[in-house]
Amino acid sequence: MLRVLQVTDCHLFPDPDATLLGVCTHASLGAVLQAARAEGAADAVLATGDIAQRPSAETYRLFLRTLESYFDAPLLCVPGNHDHGATFRAELPTEDLALDGWRIVGLDTHVDDVVGGTIAGAELERLAAGDVHLLAAGHHCPVNTGCAWLDQHRIDNGEELLQALRDAGASAYVFGHIHQPFHGDGAPRLLGTPSTCFQFAHGTPTFAIDSVGPGYRWLELGDDGSVGTRLRRADFDIVVDLEDRDHP
Repeated sequence: MLRVLQVTDCHLFPDPDATLLGVCTHASLGAVLQAARAEGAADAVLATGDIAQRPSAETYRLFLRTLESYFDAPLLCVPGNHDHGATFRAELPTEDLALDGWRIVGLDTHVDDVVGGTIAGAELERLAAGDVHLLAAGHHCPVNTGCAWLDQHRIDNGEELLQALRDAGASAYVFGHIHQPFHGDGAPRLLGTPSTCFQFAHGTPTFAIDSVGPGYRWLELGDDGSVGTRLRRADFDIVVDLEDRDHP
């Protein structure tokens, strides 16, 4: 069995003391990684987008230094809508992982400076069926989650992604972006993961922040292609300041 840690939506700045909506996002990421490390080592780590709020080389290097202070494991990163594609690819590992009978594929669902998601045909072609088990990871969700203001930014050709995942026999697709948990049963399983900083309130028609703390997901990949999962929360107080917006 492989133990894979997923973290997502870190919204980091080059300055580790910077805050967003009143939350020091570097401190909350540290709390998440510390909590996860206390639960054991990881065979791999997935970072599923919006690693940066200010997408610069310095921001991505801060993420790597912070992660590497807690985990020594293969890392796969996929960009989110707050990331900058070329800088992201230059600074972070984006190559698919092959581990003990599993292929973990990172899918790029982002377009620079666009909030919503889409996935190109070339990305879908990378999901061809093989002789190993398949886990896919991206930033955006391919289906509606019941949160109207977020659902307008789902993957616009999400059904194409779902069909490609089915055709390839993927066990699951894990993602971020929604800053809240999501579990979709069926084939493949759809697993949305909370942010390492603030969370969006579920089921709201417009933007709203929840008071629950930062989260992360453990994935347990079985030799038989099964995916077990546990959502966890770090002990970190969230005090929101809606006036604390990012103004470049």
